[in-house]
Amino acid sequence: MRILELFMGMPFHAFFGVAVMMASSLLVDTFAHPPASLGTNTLTDQQLAGGITWAFGEIPTAIVLVALVFQWARSEERQARRRDRAADRDGDAELAAYNAYLASLEARTRGAGSPEAAG
Repeated sequence: MRILELFMGMPFHAFFGVAVMMASSLLVDTFAHPPASLGTNTLTDQQLAGGITWAFGEIPTAIVLVALVFQWARSEERQARRRDRAADRDGDAELAAYNAYLASLEARTRGAGSPEAAG
């Protein structure tokens, strides 16, 4: 579920960063006229900020995704070991019950397909 939630937010962050990066005019006029002593081009700064937003949105998300995948794998390993220990303790009763269920389904299928059941 966490992985799904992570993937749901990724397109929004990427879209915002790319939109800011590709803008051909300033999005906000508040900082449109910086002091001349800074020697900056505000549109170039905005495009750089969009690239940074995009990169810092995607790279940490990828790192978190890798961490979640490792957590998920370890959780699955722990569950498998837990099931194996339980099967060793009870003689694999869950597998025996499942096999009995399958045998009862097969017996029903054979009974329903016999000529006596049809007549």
